[in-house]
Amino acid sequence: MKLVLLKENTKRFACIPEVLLFVLCSIAVAQQDTTATADSLLIKQLEAQMQTTQDSSLQQGQSSATPVRTAPSTNPDISAIGDFRSSYTSIGKRKVETYLNELELQVASVVDPYARAEFLFSFGKDLNTGELGIELEVATLTSLSLPYQLQATLGKFKPQFGKVNILHPHYFSFVDFPRMINNFFDSEGMFMEGVSVSWLVPNPYDFYQELVVEVGRVGSEPNASLVQGETDRLLYMGHLKNFFDLTENATLEVGFSALTGPNKYGFSTNMASLDITYKWKPLQFSTYKSFTWQNEVLVSRLKMSDADIIQTYGGYSYAEYQIEKRWFVGVRYDFSAFPDIEGHRDQAGTLLLRFQPTEFQILALQYEYTDRNYDRNFGQVSLRAIFGIGKHGAHAY
Repeated sequence: MKLVLLKENTKRFACIPEVLLFVLCSIAVAQQDTTATADSLLIKQLEAQMQTTQDSSLQQGQSSATPVRTAPSTNPDISAIGDFRSSYTSIGKRKVETYLNELELQVASVVDPYARAEFLFSFGKDLNTGELGIELEVATLTSLSLPYQLQATLGKFKPQFGKVNILHPHYFSFVDFPRMINNFFDSEGMFMEGVSVSWLVPNPYDFYQELVVEVGRVGSEPNASLVQGETDRLLYMGHLKNFFDLTENATLEVGFSALTGPNKYGFSTNMASLDITYKWKPLQFSTYKSFTWQNEVLVSRLKMSDADIIQTYGGYSYAEYQIEKRWFVGVRYDFSAFPDIEGHRDQAGTLLLRFQPTEFQILALQYEYTDRNYDRNFGQVSLRAIFGIGKHGAHAY
């Protein structure tokens, strides 16, 4: 009897593996059908969205290269850049400084398919008074669709004189601007209020050439070289940029600048400059290696009276080499006279170590020794920390 029951049970359980196999196969097929259905629905939704976007762009008559404010991007781009510094100077009663050098707040947006607006506010500390001040450094409206490869900018901006003056301090590799900029213009360079027109010059030699003409008044603090003046005399400026691709890894830029405008003595100042920049960045190791060699010279003729004209010079040369992905070293030589003081001059040598963990943060350590023929020489060690948040537009190459 037991033997009969055992055989019957064995027959019952013998079919269990076949039932389990059937159930598992059914579940797998169901999952595949569900996944395929979900994927198909997702693909159809994406295709519908893309088709809607393309149809909208075609109806507006705009190509993908023309910036247009759409519903998700009606708000302007807002960014903030902080520049904190500490320094030790070998002369003076107050040798140690630590302060917020500048906080830049930028607001920029495309106005419509034809223009772009930008505003830049600067919050900085006056080291003499200790007070925190605010200044509107940039307020521009730039055209986007002029014919004949033209572009116009209205408002307050940094004029295209030389290579360094167009930059804001946080973008320059070294902690401070060259002495030439400080002595002839201002510690942050020269600003201008007026109109700037640039023209991409067509030429048969297959290189980039741009001509910039600017007219207006000085927009920064008055100095010996240039002032706004009390008459109808304006500031006129021109810059010719020539950019060459030497190889796949190297470029050369040569620029010529000239200006004429009123000075604080009631007469005119004429200036001319030449800038040469060589850059090397290998394609295969562009993240880890790069080299920049930049040079600029300036000559100034300042008329102080009907009989007195002072001609002075200034210049700098610096090299920066990227030794690792985030590490840079640099060296710079400065020579600069003063626009209205004949015989006085500064010479300086600078060493730089810069650490850049990301494009939003920079730490720089700099040592500079200054030789002056009119006062005591001195050395200075500076530490700078820069951070950036928000969407900040790219700077000129």
